[in-house]
Amino acid sequence: MFPNFDLVNYFGPALLIATVVLLVIRVLSNKKDTTELSKAINHFKATSILFGVLIIILYLSLPSTPSLKTFGYPEDIEVIKRDKDILRLLQEYNKAIVRTTEVLQWFLFLFVWWFLTTLFGVAKAFKTVK
Repeated sequence: MFPNFDLVNYFGPALLIATVVLLVIRVLSNKKDTTELSKAINHFKATSILFGVLIIILYLSLPSTPSLKTFGYPEDIEVIKRDKDILRLLQEYNKAIVRTTEVLQWFLFLFVWWFLTTLFGVAKAFKTVK
C-alpha cells in the first residue's frame, strides 16, 4: 500500500504516537490504586495492541514482489532484449529488496522492544507479589 513512500516519513510519526499513547496509558495506570500484577497485565495489553497496529503499518509497507508471483516477471528473452528493460527490472527488484529489508529491521526492533518491556514488567510484578 505504501511501498513508494519513504518508510521513516510515516512509520516514524506512527512510532512516536504509539510511544506517547503508551506513556499516557502508563501514567494513568500508575495513578490507579491497583496491584503491580494488574498494572503489568494492563501494560502487556496496551503494548500488544500498539505492537499489532505498528506491525500492520509495516505489513502495508511491504512491496509487491512480482518475481514471486506468476505475473510481472519476464517469461522469455524477447521481453528484456534491451539494456533499458533489464535495468528497469533490476531497479524494481532492488527497491523491493531494500524495502523488505527496512521493514524486517523495524519489525525486529519492535519485537525485541515489545518483548523485553513486557517481560521486564511482568517479571517485576511477579517479584513484588512474591
